[in-house]
Amino acid sequence: MSVPYRTLFFLDNATTSIVEIKRLDLPDEADRSEIYAWLFFDKAARTLTKLEFLSMNSLPQAEEREFEQGSLRFDQHTGIYTSATTRATQQLAASRHAELPQSLATAVSSYLQGL
Repeated sequence: MSVPYRTLFFLDNATTSIVEIKRLDLPDEADRSEIYAWLFFDKAARTLTKLEFLSMNSLPQAEEREFEQGSLRFDQHTGIYTSATTRATQQLAASRHAELPQSLATAVSSYLQGL
């Protein structure tokens, strides 16, 4: 049985997708780290990695998220992800209400079922 979820943020480019999801099968009292997840999808390798959330900042002009693996700054149209290990940056297109590509949706479902 698949785990129900909603996509909150979706950022994408030719090689990478970054998505924040909210699980819909858990009570609101559950730990936020169990309800919400930021996931990094490498399209070539078809691997999904949970980004370990550290902090967030919501500014009028942009959203910022810090993870152990890197940082993400985005607005309604674009985003930039910077790797913590290589300092390499990736430009991403942002969409709040996009349907996930099939390969990513499959990876997210597999990830959730494995929890």
